[in-house]
Amino acid sequence: MCIAVPAKVVSSDGMTALVDVYGDRFTVSLAMMSEPVAAGDFLAIQARRHAIDKVPRDEAHAARTFFESVFPELAARARAQEGSP
Repeated sequence: MCIAVPAKVVSSDGMTALVDVYGDRFTVSLAMMSEPVAAGDFLAIQARRHAIDKVPRDEAHAARTFFESVFPELAARARAQEGSP
């Protein structure tokens, strides 16, 4: 079993997507996706290269909340991105 922080889609051109994981942005291939991807979607990413599945928004938020509770530095990065102290 693999667990990963869901990556939020910043933009997509149909073949690739720019994703954000706590301020770390990188481009992933959408070749393995069976459905369209749009900005604001959350994705499961494999090896920082391939999107393998969409993650429902509520599940993505639950996963991020879990990771932020286990890794306080992620919570700090999330607050910094939102502009909160």
